[in-house]
Amino acid sequence: MNLHVTSDTYGLYTLEIADRIRHSGYGTGNIIVNLGTNAELKDNSVVYISGTKTSFTEYMNTLEQVSKVVFHPYNFTGYEFLKELLKKFPGVKVYWICWSYEFYNLPHVVNKLYEPFALKYIRSKTSVSARVKQSIVSGMINIRGWARIKKNYRQQLKDANQLVHYFCSPFPTDFYFLNKIIPANRIAYEPFAYLSINKIMPALNEFSSTGNKIMIGHSASPDGNHYEVIEKIGALSKDYPVLLPLVYGDSVYAGLIIEKARSVFNNIEVLKNKLDKSAYYQKLSEAGWAVINVKVQQGVGNIIGLVWMGTKIFLDKHSSIYIDFVEWGVFIFNIQDHLNRHELETRLTTEQVNTNKKIILEKFGEDRVQEYWNKILS
Repeated sequence: MNLHVTSDTYGLYTLEIADRIRHSGYGTGNIIVNLGTNAELKDNSVVYISGTKTSFTEYMNTLEQVSKVVFHPYNFTGYEFLKELLKKFPGVKVYWICWSYEFYNLPHVVNKLYEPFALKYIRSKTSVSARVKQSIVSGMINIRGWARIKKNYRQQLKDANQLVHYFCSPFPTDFYFLNKIIPANRIAYEPFAYLSINKIMPALNEFSSTGNKIMIGHSASPDGNHYEVIEKIGALSKDYPVLLPLVYGDSVYAGLIIEKARSVFNNIEVLKNKLDKSAYYQKLSEAGWAVINVKVQQGVGNIIGLVWMGTKIFLDKHSSIYIDFVEWGVFIFNIQDHLNRHELETRLTTEQVNTNKKIILEKFGEDRVQEYWNKILS
């Protein structure tokens, strides 16, 4: 039996896992438990338990055999769960499907997520250390666990890592970053992606980048570091038409970014309302260029969709997405070196767009993603 362990407070990815299991040939060999009872979206095939040791033990007493445990993602609540699971099933193989926040949100790297404006904003709301504490307490561990992590979280991370056999991500550079933060020891890398381009954008040939707008960011999160991008593009020209997708995230931060953009550009459009998938990609097709200034693996679905449509995309050159896209041969650009008038006033050629589509299909086509899932579910 394969056990999938989620810590999904919203529930969207848990539903995707459940759907993949239902439509695979491995349905009877895979079960799901969510470490948390308050997910907004729930599935009848998922067992929801609280994140306490007592709940872990009670649940494990219902299990007769587990050969593989797959964490979506692997955080400190998952680590506590795994320690209990290993007492009953010591030979279980452990898979960590990376959501990126697990190691990028750690206290010794969190400042690297933000450029000056966003960092100042975060500090104005609360100290960075308090924010990390709050994040870990609410999303990663219980309150008792915080005291232990604050005292010696590096050792905790190393101990947690030593229990993992496979690290799974679509981007090999995430594995490299993991090894820099915490020596991976015996962990092996397995490529994996939740969603294929076919699920991200079901009507693949319906949308293409034909508009003249510059899209800045993909959400209203301070991690998007919009402010510095607005300043950099505005210094080139105030006449570029700008699209700001700010549907999800921090509404106060969104207001500050809108105010800044309006003070710089003559023509901006703010996307605030949630759209269905077709309407959303129709709106994104109005952007010929997209500048997404996240430092880590975020907005992957948006980025893949934009690449497919032929948008010229600019990413942080140190992000795993940019590094691996370049390695794969995708025609992609970076903010530090390429965000200039020439690149913002020329589009990708037809040949470049077609090359990008070919690579996206190779890496994120439904057949390839189903191969990834089959390895996990078998």
